[in-house]
Amino acid sequence: MFKKINLNKEKKSINKQIPESLIYDYAILKGLQARKSTKYIALAELSIHLKIVQSDLSILTFNHRNCETEMEKKFYSRMISIIIYEYLNDINNLLGNKLVKELTKNNFNELINEAKTLNKVFSDFQKSHKNLFKHIRNTTGAHKSKNTEFLLRSVFDIEDEKIMNLATDIMIINNKLTRLLTTIYKRVSKFHKENGIIK
Repeated sequence: MFKKINLNKEKKSINKQIPESLIYDYAILKGLQARKSTKYIALAELSIHLKIVQSDLSILTFNHRNCETEMEKKFYSRMISIIIYEYLNDINNLLGNKLVKELTKNNFNELINEAKTLNKVFSDFQKSHKNLFKHIRNTTGAHKSKNTEFLLRSVFDIEDEKIMNLATDIMIINNKLTRLLTTIYKRVSKFHKENGIIK
């Protein structure tokens, strides 16, 4: 289990930073597309994807902690499970495949091992918890069971505190990924200060 974080503080911090940084990432993405360049596409796409998920989890976990009814808790647990399940299915391609290849192509070799290490952390987390998230997603969320009794039992069998703890773990891993992406952006900036703009 990872160290706990202050969800109220995290929510305020994330929600202040994310809209502005998303605009920055999107501007980079559109600028690259305008130049017909793929040089940092994986970096921008992963950064956007990460920030949306981190914002979603921040909002959901905050609301989960502050809701008053059992059904509200179950709802937030289900939504968290769906988001994490889909995110873990996407992250290996975005981080372990596309970003690592991009770092290699751009000769940012000093950052490759950290990207691979983080990808393994995500992969290990997915292996440990995929079945739980998949079950919640497929029976109570994106695809609700047609067996009413099984559906009802599945909803109330969800361990809310466990889902909250796992969401917190993912948010902490995401914070590490955010720091890596920030380091890569700084490396990009340094490279182009020394070598000129993208051609």
